[in-house]
Parts: sequence; C-alpha cells; structure tokens
Amino acid sequence: MAREALLKIESLGVAIGAARVLENVSLDVARGEILGLVGASGSGKSMTALAIMRLLPHGARATGSVSFEDRLLDAMSEEELRGVRGARIGMVFQEPMSALNPLMRIGDQVAETVTLHRAVGTAVARSLAREALDRAGLRGVELDRLPYELSGGQRQRVAIAMAVVLGPALLIADEPTTALDVGTQAEVLRLLRESSHVNGSAMILVSHDLAVISQITDRIAVMRRGEIVEQLPTAELLTREHHPYTQALLAAARLGPKRAPRRPNSAVRVLEAHDIVREYPRRRRSLTHRPAPTRAVDGVSVEVHAGETVGLVGESGSGKSSLLRVLLALERPQSGEVRLLGEAFGAARGATRKRLRRSIQVVLQDPVGSFDPRWRVERLIAEPYYALDAPPGAAALRANVAAALEEVGLCAADAARYPQEFSGGERQRIAIARALILKPAVIAFDEAVSALDVLVRAQILALLAELADRLQLAYLFVSHDLHVVRSIADRVYVMQHGRIVEEGPTERVFRAPRHTYTRALLAAIPQIGASLA
Repeated sequence: MAREALLKIESLGVAIGAARVLENVSLDVARGEILGLVGASGSGKSMTALAIMRLLPHGARATGSVSFEDRLLDAMSEEELRGVRGARIGMVFQEPMSALNPLMRIGDQVAETVTLHRAVGTAVARSLAREALDRAGLRGVELDRLPYELSGGQRQRVAIAMAVVLGPALLIADEPTTALDVGTQAEVLRLLRESSHVNGSAMILVSHDLAVISQITDRIAVMRRGEIVEQLPTAELLTREHHPYTQALLAAARLGPKRAPRRPNSAVRVLEAHDIVREYPRRRRSLTHRPAPTRAVDGVSVEVHAGETVGLVGESGSGKSSLLRVLLALERPQSGEVRLLGEAFGAARGATRKRLRRSIQVVLQDPVGSFDPRWRVERLIAEPYYALDAPPGAAALRANVAAALEEVGLCAADAARYPQEFSGGERQRIAIARALILKPAVIAFDEAVSALDVLVRAQILALLAELADRLQLAYLFVSHDLHVVRSIADRVYVMQHGRIVEEGPTERVFRAPRHTYTRALLAAIPQIGASLA
C-alpha cells in the first residue's frame, strides 16, 4: 500500500545573508510515522524544523516548497499559518525555560493554546489543560505552579502538554531530551511515542544522538552541512553499510569503556567534604503554615585525590548541583565541612578564601550564559585574575591567555574575537581555557558537555583527558550522562535523593553495580538499535 504523505518537503533551501544554511532538502512524513532527523550541531536540523513552521529568523530567504495535508504552507497568509501552528502542527522546543513564560502559571500556558484555536470558555480550556498535563505525567501537579518551581523534566512535560493538547496531526520535537538525565529522557521518549500513538499523529524527532533517535523512530534522515546525506528505515540504517558521516555518528553514540584508569599522584586529597547537609526553605502556602525545608544534600562525604578524575552522577533533583555549590563555597551548608588542599574552605573568609579559590575552578554547562557578550575572548579568559587579585601586566596577561588558548586547541589570534563568533564546542574550549588560567589543582565540570552534540562531545572529552594527563589535573565531573562519566572518570559516586548510594572504581560500578538505583540508571542508557520498553 502506498504511503500517504502528511508532510512533504521538496528541494528546500534556506540562505541567511551569503550563507547557505539548507541546500536541496527533500523529505516526507507519512501519517502515523515517526521520522528521526539526526546530525551534529550546525547540520541544519533545527533550521529544517523552523522552515516547516515558517518561523525562520529575520532576513532568511527560503526556496523550494513545504506542503502539509495537501496544502502549500509557503502560500499561506500569516493568519492561515496561525491556524495551523499549535492546532495541526505542534512543536516541542529544546529548552523549555525559553519556550515557557516564567511569569505565567503552567495551567494557564497550556490553556492558552486551547483558547487561541477554539472558541471555548476558561473552564473548558483549563479542563483540557489538566487532561493534557495528566497524560504528560504531571498528574497531581497543581495548575498554579510556575515554571521555576518544576524540575527540568517536569518543564519539558509541560512543553509537551502544550504541543499535544489539541491533538495535532504532526508533532515536531526539537532536541527534547538533550539536557535530561537518562531516566527522565526515557520517560519523555515514551511520552512522545504514546502521544503520537494516542492521537494517531506523525512525529519528527530532531536529535544529535543516534542512540536516542533509534529507540522510537520508524525511519531516519541524516543531515550534514545543510543537506540530507542518507535516509533509510531505522533498522536498515543501523545494520547496513552507509555514509561515512553516519558511521561517525554511530561510533560516537556507542557506549564503551574508557582508557585504563589513571593512578592518582598520591594519597593527597585536593578536595574533600565531610557529612554535608544542605537545606532550602519551601514556599509558604499561607501565613500560618511553615513547611519543613527541602533537604537537597543529606550527610554526603566525597573526596578527590591529586591527579584523579571523579564522576558524580544522578538524575535531576538528586542533589548534585546543590552539593557542587557547597563544594565551590558558593553556598554554606547547614552542617558539614569542605576542605581544599587540606585547609578549611567552606568557612574561610577574606584573603584566605581568595587564596584558596585560585586552586579550584569551574566549567559550566552553558558557556554563553557565563560569558559577557560585550567582552573579547582575552578579557573573558583573564577574568579570574580580575576577580581574585591584581592581574599581571598587559604583556604577561596576553602571553598567559595565548598559552591557555593553545592548551585547548585554539590559537592566540582568537583572543581578539567575541564569543558569539565561535561554535558551541569552541566556546566550551574557551571556558576550559578560563578555568586553566590560574593553574588550579582541581577543576569542577557541571554538566559541561551535556548540551553538545555527540561528535563535539567526543572531541571535548578527549581534550580534557589529554589535559588531565599532561598537566596532572584533578577533575570533579558532575553529569547525568553515564556514557560521559564512564569515558572519563577513574572513580564515580552515584547520588540519589541527596545521598551517595554507591561509590567505587568506574568500571566496577558499570560492570557490577550493587545498588538498585545504579542498576536502573544503567538500564536506562539508550543503546543503538534497542527499542524503548
């Protein structure tokens, strides 16, 4: 039986200025089909999704045609398109905090999608919103919650509820699981698949990770530099000889053990924490009721030795980030002690804290958010000098910045450029150079590669391993991604509900996990070709 095309893209091209972003892209999606669109950053995946919705950036020029339900979207007026977006084509964006209004209750945000497309009252719209949120796995979560009160996985579920509340014929999900831990990622993928089946809708799932794509898709299209280089049924793509670029994506997505563990230089503990407890007050619901505080970290002890890479893993809400803020002396614990190079760090003040802070630096998940876009790279990398003590002279500062850039695989001339002129992987290299400038004893990485595509991630991890070996650095690597932790860590702590539930050499933990939570995390890791349970 012939496939009935719900969406058909023919010879789509997009140019922004002189740059060709998409070139001769032709795709079709049948009713009820789940199509995976995969490729590295800059391959044109998200631009293709935006072109379908006619949401291209200002100044972009499109050629070719996009038809949906036998209607040419290119020929529609803006008013006609508003009737299609949301009602017939739903879209889930990568970052829910950017897609959600931070000042608007989640129930109102989902209900707004209904009232924009249907002539119904507020009560009916809120009832439909409640049903959509329940189907999205948020049963029992109040409609008056604000986005900041939810976890990352819960916010993504709200975004999905907004996209599916009207039962669209086509759902476009743009990197919906990139920043989620493996457990939440699996739940969101199941939700997307179930929403597609319940509504009988087609779906385009955009991702850089073939292991994720392969779990629920019927067919996969591979993009590179704005072009489709290959498209095949999922099972065939994973088993037959194919394009070299697809092979590179497959290799980067496959899970494998790391190199032989490094041996720490000594028994010296460069960073240690003992019995840390960190609590946060909860929002009052009334003047008379004071709820008990939330205990994010509950009696945790960790240590990092000189020359060692330690992983700290757990799902969203496990307490990893709260513990890291305490270790960096950015927050004070209710009890417990943090020591850096043998000295009390958490309780240190004034000149002592400044002196110690030189020995620990941090690389954050989003370098764009941690960079001042008005500063050139030289000023960004030299920032720790200005924050901690008097900077060196101009000539010495320039030489130190140039050396740091070369350490991370960039060149001295890059110091004169602005951060927005670099790719995501290059910006993360700049963030690593900034962490290296003071020659610290230990560097903490807070989800530092979770937003990078699999190819760039592999490059950054190789760079970090090489720097650790050559400079004898100690790392604390905080991540929800077990694939990443296995590839770089010598030893790992597994965190759940604010406590350490398992600790040991990385390969021992991966091969013979002792705790049920660790086994559940490992079982949730997406594997190439494995279907989602």
